[in-house]
This record gives sequence, structure tokens and C-alpha cells, in this order.
Amino acid sequence: MKNQSLRRLVAWTILILFPLAGWVGFAQKTEPRTKRKLAVSIKPKDLVDALRAVITSQREVYSQQITARSTDKSLANPCEMFRLSSEKTATKGVEISYVLRSVRPIRQRNAPETDVEKKGLEFVSKRPDEAYYADELLGGRWYFTAVYPDAAIHPSCVNCHNQHPASPKKDHRIGDVMGGVIVRVALEL
Repeated sequence: MKNQSLRRLVAWTILILFPLAGWVGFAQKTEPRTKRKLAVSIKPKDLVDALRAVITSQREVYSQQITARSTDKSLANPCEMFRLSSEKTATKGVEISYVLRSVRPIRQRNAPETDVEKKGLEFVSKRPDEAYYADELLGGRWYFTAVYPDAAIHPSCVNCHNQHPASPKKDHRIGDVMGGVIVRVALEL
């Protein structure tokens, strides 16, 4: 009797498991396999460095183009275009911002607003080949902030700053660090 019960149990197991095993094998062959997603994170420093490359490239191209049309006074100068672009970016709801600042600004709105900005601007003025990086708490949120030296890249930069009536310095030359490009990325979304 025990033998007969054992045979039935084996038979039922075979009847159930083999078709199930066949179906699983078929399903594995016909269903597309998905690749395992890699856990990738972008370091804030790498992100702001990449953004800076885009921003400065755009600025260089605009500076070259605007000077080619220097007789047209209706076009914004490169610094003004930078500010307008930054303000437009801010309206898009992104967690990234960029701005021009200086310890000797022509307009007070371009003066440093935070301790990190002030320290960063002082740092890049002494080390024009380096950038300054720091985390800062603004409005209850943490940001990664980078300050890059902003050098006069074109004669139009030097001429505008040297000739502007409100300019605190009148002897800028091409290559001089006139301030800094500050890029911020939210660390908390």
C-alpha cells in the first residue's frame, strides 16, 4: 500500500512538475531578458564642470559674434546676455543656476551674495587656473557650488569694463580675471 501511494505521489509530481518546468523554460526563451540596470551616480563636481564647459563655450561664441556686429547697439553685450540666459534658465524649474559675480562689480547686483561666493571669488582671483568648490545651505536646502575664474576673453570685454563710467577698475587687459562664474546644483531634489 505504501508502495502504491508512493508511486501515485511520484506520478502526480511528474505530471505537474514536467509541464511546469517546460513552460518555465519556454517562457524564459520567449520573454525578452532585461539587462540589469547599473547604479550610476554623477558627482556634483563633474556635473558643474560639464555645465561650465557648456556655459563658457556659449559665451565665447556669443562674444565673437557680437563683436562682429559691434555697430548694432540693440544687441546685448556678452555679460548681459549671460545674465538673461541665466534668468531664463531659472524659469524652467531646473535645480541648476549660474551667475556672474565680482568683488569689484560695475553693478551692485553682481556683487557676491553668500560667504561661499565671496570666498570663491577671492580664491579664483589668486589662482586663475583653479576652481573653488563648496557645499552651502541656502533657503533650507543644500547646494553644491562651484566658482570658476571669469577672465576677459575678448577685447570687447576689456573695452566695456575699462570705459564704463561705473567701473571700479579701468585698466583691465585680456586674460585678467574680472570675477567669477558661479554654478550651483541642488544636492537635494
